[in-house]
Amino acid sequence: MRLLAIFTLLLLAVSPGLLASGAWQSWPVVGEATLKWGPWVIYDSQLRTPSGQYNATMANSVALVIKYQRDIDKEDLLEATDDQWQKQGVPTAKRQQWLMVLDTIWPSVRKGDRLIFVVHANGGTFFRDNTVIGEVRDREMADAFLGIWLSPGTQYPELRKRLIGRV
Repeated sequence: MRLLAIFTLLLLAVSPGLLASGAWQSWPVVGEATLKWGPWVIYDSQLRTPSGQYNATMANSVALVIKYQRDIDKEDLLEATDDQWQKQGVPTAKRQQWLMVLDTIWPSVRKGDRLIFVVHANGGTFFRDNTVIGEVRDREMADAFLGIWLSPGTQYPELRKRLIGRV
């Protein structure tokens, strides 16, 4: 029994993202926003942090929750992400590298599915509903992904304001 406890503590010490990854479910909501395209609702989103507050220095403890209101193929998700990264000025080679990572993680989504991204010190963890579907082991990529919604230069400034609790 003692050996099992030691092994568990060692596993948690080696995997900081593992410990923090499940905690996001109890974090309070900072803000909520809905993305619409014309008359269609694409998704509802939430930003969560341990304190229920957000500032840019809290990037190690942020969960972005996206609940899809439409079926979207994985290829369309990847294309939309590439488009946003291109608008953020991410170089082509880096975008292609990161999209290959996401291609191995992301599924196509159906109406009602939730994709969640929880940031940790070394990158982030993606969940589909409450199941881990993949890890990003690149902090720059994790920051760029969150930047789609949280960067001051986002293409969705009103959505950003709502997510970070400024509206």
